[in-house]
Amino acid sequence: MPKKPPCWPNDPDWLDGTTELNLPSGVVSAYWDTDILDSYGKPPGTIIGSDDPFQVRFRVELRGDLWGCVCGDWCFDVGFTAIGELKAFKLSDYLGKSKFEIKNWRGCDTTCLELVVTVPAGTIPSDKCGTVYELAAFFELHCCDSHVAVVGYEALEEYEFYFRHTP
Repeated sequence: MPKKPPCWPNDPDWLDGTTELNLPSGVVSAYWDTDILDSYGKPPGTIIGSDDPFQVRFRVELRGDLWGCVCGDWCFDVGFTAIGELKAFKLSDYLGKSKFEIKNWRGCDTTCLELVVTVPAGTIPSDKCGTVYELAAFFELHCCDSHVAVVGYEALEEYEFYFRHTP
């Protein structure tokens, strides 16, 4: 069988995390990436104002023929933990879980998944002095037979966001 081309051949740096599953019938892999983008879909730098909209782009690429037999719902999210404070939340707490799901996915249809979530201005809480958050992305595939096939976690260390309040 010929090797499938990569899902995003013009974006060689997209890969940030991976999981390999060794099954009796073969090896399957899941690769993922999360990017924070400005409202135009471009990298924003390291500072986003709490009054600015932005986007979160999730990508998953699955390799291995066995994915063709799998179906289910993909669930993504981004966790925000305020540095130096005990408060933490997930982006879905503010925007709803349905915005972070790809329902009724079938591996026989596609092994390249991409979901872009637009975050409206003012969604991320910030005090007048600003708040620094650590970010982490979460990936899960809930299969049709009710088990969870893939669980992924990606520390978004490349984004040291300081959400400032712009008066």
